[in-house]
Amino acid sequence: MKGKFSTMALLLSLAVFFSFTGDVSAAAKKPKDIFAEKYPNEVVKIVKTDDINNDKKKESFILTESGNFYLINSKGRVVLIDTGIISDEDFKQSTIQVFTVSKNEKHVAVTFSYFPSNTQLYVYRLQHGTLSKVLQLMGDQGVMIDSKGKVHQYWKNFRDEGGWDLAEGIFTWSTKTNKYKGSGKYMQRDNS
Repeated sequence: MKGKFSTMALLLSLAVFFSFTGDVSAAAKKPKDIFAEKYPNEVVKIVKTDDINNDKKKESFILTESGNFYLINSKGRVVLIDTGIISDEDFKQSTIQVFTVSKNEKHVAVTFSYFPSNTQLYVYRLQHGTLSKVLQLMGDQGVMIDSKGKVHQYWKNFRDEGGWDLAEGIFTWSTKTNKYKGSGKYMQRDNS
């Protein structure tokens, strides 16, 4: 009886040990490894990891060579968010940027460029365990996000008499409405 009890105690100890080390190794998995298990044929181009909803758990964002954009949520679940995020050849590569919009929230932006000289921007917010697109815009003279979390869109505003003025749209996140609020201005006159 004493031998059976020792054997049972040993087996139980081993089961607890291996279940604990299994949890540790799952938590220690890198985003690329988690992603590769679900999508082994996708080639990862960019990975960004950050806690965007201030819950002390990090999310990861992956952009692939094929232009697919994925979220790996804090539980390790891989979710396809968007497709077609790929720059035309000879243009600046697609990017992922995580930026702060309020004390408790960050957003994720992806940009890509295409002919003739356009930059497309999509901004996402974490809601209900996935990313929701909250802003989509294009700038034929560029798009950028400043250190205060404001999105700047630049484009050519053509004049009737010829030439164009550089115009700027500025988009700021409102925590009251959970939307981006836009404003704009003309910046400079081009003498073309």
